[in-house]
Amino acid sequence: MAGNVDADPFEKGTQVAVSFEDDGLRGSWYTATVVRPISKKTNKIHLEFYTLTSGDNSAKLLREAVDPILVRPIPPRKARRQFNVSENVDAFHNDGWWEGIVITALDGGRYSVFFRSSREHIEFDESQLHLHREWVYGKWTKMWNFRLSFSVAFFGEL
Repeated sequence: MAGNVDADPFEKGTQVAVSFEDDGLRGSWYTATVVRPISKKTNKIHLEFYTLTSGDNSAKLLREAVDPILVRPIPPRKARRQFNVSENVDAFHNDGWWEGIVITALDGGRYSVFFRSSREHIEFDESQLHLHREWVYGKWTKMWNFRLSFSVAFFGEL
């Protein structure tokens, strides 16, 4: 494992990304702040979300205790860039970052992105996208491009 193993990447006040295992939310990450670090008693980390609220028509931000395995640091973000067809990206949609694949580069810095989890494709401005990375053994790893052959087989000639 790289880095200082004694350092707590999830101390109080740290901004993190959180995933959920619920159907319909797989493949998405939501930004939250650590309210209370991992509890030895419950083995949960207490968070307050930035964009999720605690109920219908509520302005109160959602606070929840989650399993630490569902929490990672905020991924690095680079300055605006162009994306290539078949590149794995995260797209900001429905209050979170969703994992997808670029299927078409459009005019004006826009891209059509396919989401495997929902089997839909949506257009985004490049400012709403960033390169998808995975948090593996304490460091960020670039995902290899999803096979273009799958895209061609699924969508036909691009």
